[in-house]
Amino acid sequence: MSGLPPVTAPALAETLDALPGRLRKKVDDAVTRAAAWPVSTADGQVTVTVDESTTVTLVVTGGVVRTGADARCSCLLAPNCLHRVAVLALAPVHDGLDDEPDAAPAEPPTPDAPPAGTAAVVTDEAGPDTGPSGGAPVVLTPKQRDAAEGLWRAGAAVLAAGTSGSGLVLRTALLRAVHEGRANGLHRAAAAGTRVAAGLQALREAQPQFRLAELTDDLREVLAVAHRLRAGELPAEQSADLLGVARRGYDPQAGLRLYGLCTVPVVAESGYAGTVTYVVDRDGRLWTVTDVAPGGADRAARSGDTAVALGEAGLSHRQLTRAGMIVSGGTASASGRLGAGRSVRAVRATGAAWTEPPLRALWEQPLDEQVSRAFDALAEPVGDRLAGSDLLFLSVRVRGAATGDAVLAETLDGAPVLLTVADDHPELAYRENLRLLGAAEGLELLVVGRPDPGRRATVEALSIGRAPGTGDGLRLPEAWGGHADLGYDRLHRSQLQSGQQVPAVAGRPPVTGDPALQLLRRHLERVVSGGRAVAALADGQQRRLRRARLDLGAYLLAELSSAARFRRRDPFGRLTGDDAEAFTRAWLAAAVYEQHATSALTHATWLPRG
Repeated sequence: MSGLPPVTAPALAETLDALPGRLRKKVDDAVTRAAAWPVSTADGQVTVTVDESTTVTLVVTGGVVRTGADARCSCLLAPNCLHRVAVLALAPVHDGLDDEPDAAPAEPPTPDAPPAGTAAVVTDEAGPDTGPSGGAPVVLTPKQRDAAEGLWRAGAAVLAAGTSGSGLVLRTALLRAVHEGRANGLHRAAAAGTRVAAGLQALREAQPQFRLAELTDDLREVLAVAHRLRAGELPAEQSADLLGVARRGYDPQAGLRLYGLCTVPVVAESGYAGTVTYVVDRDGRLWTVTDVAPGGADRAARSGDTAVALGEAGLSHRQLTRAGMIVSGGTASASGRLGAGRSVRAVRATGAAWTEPPLRALWEQPLDEQVSRAFDALAEPVGDRLAGSDLLFLSVRVRGAATGDAVLAETLDGAPVLLTVADDHPELAYRENLRLLGAAEGLELLVVGRPDPGRRATVEALSIGRAPGTGDGLRLPEAWGGHADLGYDRLHRSQLQSGQQVPAVAGRPPVTGDPALQLLRRHLERVVSGGRAVAALADGQQRRLRRARLDLGAYLLAELSSAARFRRRDPFGRLTGDDAEAFTRAWLAAAVYEQHATSALTHATWLPRG
């Protein structure tokens, strides 16, 4: 069903709460049937035709269905009917913010940042005064503790049921908790909860972009942050990180001389898409210019050709990546995102090749220093990362194709590197370009990419350029400025000439992480998919972890299995109330261990051996 306006989480929850228990069991089937109901719009109202005698009318205020009363059904059971719930469940969820997210490529953007040009910081009156770092602990308000507890319980319910058992009732409970969290200043946890809800919806609709691994990471995030918050007292130096912010402040900037680096499409599970362009100033600092709004991969594919929202320079994002710009009166967030307020003045200027200053310095930084910086950045929330801090700038030689449209390469020092697809949406050019690169053995390239913290020496390739002194190995159109943005520019076989011949390696499997940790990761994902019942089956995996000398991982997995099997019963053997507290804590402990162990191992594979 298309054409439905956004609906607030409280409105969806209100209509679901009005249903009697016997109808709640049928709500997921009703949602499936509702997908075929026709939608029409007239006189500011949206009408959904259920059958010849039944219609659901949505009253829209400011483009949004804001309360349950705004959904009216003509059937005899209204307002306590399945029709209202089914229609609202299919509508996109309005997150309560009129702002676009803080854009960062290949990571789901958090809906917690203002549109470009916003220059004021909006503080949350319900939130605590975080104070300077190193001060007294920050004590959360009672409402904030309740909101954190609600997010924890909602996440625990999803984990216990698994994706297979998480229907509309659990997703609505999660959205209600997200709404309360955001209203009380718990923005980081609320953003993670929004991504979990979006992932559940994507799975239900069989959307091709659904990834169980991403849903697992998002569920770990919401549980980990909510667990820290519900303690009620936060160390001063961690409070800002754990609470997050609703809007990011934009401070005035002195005149900037910028040089385009690359442009990257963004597609987020939270329903936002667009593009982000990286630019570099004279001192080598990276900044970003973004265009992110509600949409999907088709919007990301188009947005590269939209005008840059900086002054009246008249440049599109794909043009800026090969040109330069002089900006005065500009604003920027602390993370390096440039704003586009009315005071901004910008004119087009000449750009610079990757092999020229100031861009050349990005590739001259030692690889071990780049890796340490990137892994430190990847451990931070997306919105808190400095622009470009999670990127690597590599000089590589192509060795051949690997399975999964990846490219085997090596640094000029001979260290192996796997170049992978940053986004596999068919609307974007990544996959086709990587297939062509895999056939150009010996080709030397400059690469901009983001390391995969879960795989050894693996980089999500974002852009490639001509390496210095390699002649015509990479024959790009002059208008491309010596580099190709792999998400947008479509390469042709004639543009890639092989260099020196190297042994064929086609078909070699990608480099992966530790096998024992991979087993643990797969088990954690199976729990997210199948729920609590799956968690009790892990005895063989515990032995594998012990043999790999990962004793702590084996212990945590044993605790998870034990907690999953233990269920409270009354004297008659009947199951009693179980809030899944022990089970959720055990899964979270194992998930956090796996995250840090895998990241540490992967980081170590990049370090020089000596």
